[in-house]
Amino acid sequence: MKKLYSFLVLLSILLVTFLVYRNHFNNAFHFDDSHTIVDNLYIRDIKNIPSFFSNAQTTSTLPANQAYRPGLTTLNAIDFYLAGKPTPEPFMFHVNIFLGFLILGILCYFIFLHLLQNSLKNSQNTYLALFTTAWFLLHTANAETINYIIARSDSFSTLTIALSFVLYLYFPKSHKFYLYFIPAFLGFFVKELTMMFIPLLAVYKLLFEQKLSVKQWFSGKLFTVIQQVALPLGLSIALFLFSRTKTPTHWDSGGASMLQYLFTQPFVMFHYAYNFVLPINLVVDSDWNIIPYSDDRVLAGLLFVLGLLIVAYKCSFNIKNRPITFGILWFFIALLPTSSIFSFAEVLNDHRTFFPYIGLFIACTTFFRNIIVEYHLFEKTTSKWAIITVSFIFLSIHGYGTRQRNKVWATEELLWQECTIKSPNNGRGWMNYGLALMQKGDINNAIICFQRTITLWPGYAYGYINMGIANGVVGDKITAEANFKKGIELNPNVPEAYNYYAQFLINTGRVDEAKQILEKGLSLSQNHQILLETKRTLQSKSNDLLTINKANLTPENYLDLSLEYYNKGDFKRCIDAANEALKLRPTYDLAYNNICAAYNRLGDFEKAIKIGEKGLKINPNNQLLKGNLTEAYQKKK
Repeated sequence: MKKLYSFLVLLSILLVTFLVYRNHFNNAFHFDDSHTIVDNLYIRDIKNIPSFFSNAQTTSTLPANQAYRPGLTTLNAIDFYLAGKPTPEPFMFHVNIFLGFLILGILCYFIFLHLLQNSLKNSQNTYLALFTTAWFLLHTANAETINYIIARSDSFSTLTIALSFVLYLYFPKSHKFYLYFIPAFLGFFVKELTMMFIPLLAVYKLLFEQKLSVKQWFSGKLFTVIQQVALPLGLSIALFLFSRTKTPTHWDSGGASMLQYLFTQPFVMFHYAYNFVLPINLVVDSDWNIIPYSDDRVLAGLLFVLGLLIVAYKCSFNIKNRPITFGILWFFIALLPTSSIFSFAEVLNDHRTFFPYIGLFIACTTFFRNIIVEYHLFEKTTSKWAIITVSFIFLSIHGYGTRQRNKVWATEELLWQECTIKSPNNGRGWMNYGLALMQKGDINNAIICFQRTITLWPGYAYGYINMGIANGVVGDKITAEANFKKGIELNPNVPEAYNYYAQFLINTGRVDEAKQILEKGLSLSQNHQILLETKRTLQSKSNDLLTINKANLTPENYLDLSLEYYNKGDFKRCIDAANEALKLRPTYDLAYNNICAAYNRLGDFEKAIKIGEKGLKINPNNQLLKGNLTEAYQKKK
């Protein structure tokens, strides 16, 4: 195939991929996006980037999630800056993640082509490399990673690994001074899995440069290869140890016993492989738990892993089959960080397969290439067109599946509703679905969801916190406060718990208690957006509108005065002060919140809804405003 023709086909594949993903660019923030992006004030000032590399607390507002990933936080800060909006909006994040995805597709094409050509030179290799690239870009399972914004840690780190491979394979001069290693080295700051580039490179060297079967690895050549990768391996280990010193002691993976987690993973790997072949069990948050040692699934998983390793071993004896060996080992090596002794709270996540699946693409395309060549299928008109037709249908099905996944990821309600169906024993899924329902004003069904969360996971603090919020909306103050206290008792390290409890106290007129609660929350997360906003509203002034210093007429002062009037029960003057704040800053969503709350107290729910909806258009993530707007909807009914 001529290079120009290959380029045009590859360009067409990228265009089709864009068309398939066209309905995802405005999909909402989800799950961990809240504490790493939406509520994280650090990313709102690009000047903070240097601090990301010295302070891991900048990565998240949740202490337990503050891992050392400064590159990831930098990418988020850049996207926020490029968007030019007062609060984070998903569009620019999706655009840049998708552009990286397309670049990764191009890099994968060159990796696929090199491995196919290096194992068996054939005129069909280019066609197969292009097909596999399209398969990778359109594969339905990969939509789980591309739609989930904070999962850019997986997609971008995979991009850096692929770039290092392309440099190594196509630019021999990059071998000097290990220049090919630079992208993977930088990718480490986005996610630690880029360390797996070194063992993958070692496997490539053994199979294709040393031309050894797996049986021959444990000879003198193995030591030679280890010497060749010793420097980048040492740098990776040193970087990993350095990152541990930068990781706060309160960071917690949330996992259980390492040994139990390890014995659970073989069946998890089977699940991943199944989703690669038939991606119909994708879900944002599964209800899988640790599998007991005596469970049949442990043995089934071990047999699956053993079977794949035997296939890899057998294929290594013939050069044309060695990409199959390489692909299978890629799959397992890439899963090591999340599917081995490193125990995580979730035993599986479908976005974790983004990097490992590349190995399965390599193995599968090599297998099909060998069949096509052995039986001369492209030389027969009938079989050739049959293959082309089946391939087109196959890719179309994946494209359709990806568009459907994009639709599921569009809103919190759709995503978590699906989770409650596919993972009915996941308490977090029920809780997030309840939150989505509460935001649209369906408080009664939200309470049912929160109750389901507490029943399934009685020790889950967030379930009680959100139940407290819902109880407060319907006016059940005694139950609400009991749930807030229970949530904080179960997990005193959740900043949001203190924030929503403080908001509850403010609404019941207990301002001094609210201040104390807020300080406890800020001691856990000092730059937490919601906590700071709530604290600012509490720093009210006793000045009257007419006596405020003319040189200090700021929106914040008017907002504080508005809150003071609200706490005194002077709701009309509260509205006047908030309107003065809006004259100075028309996009001040907190002022809209105060007006909405005041109209609720005055019983004018029509005006409360109108002003609340206007404020939410400015900042869709303002939880205070969502709560007051929900109250207006409920009381109007």
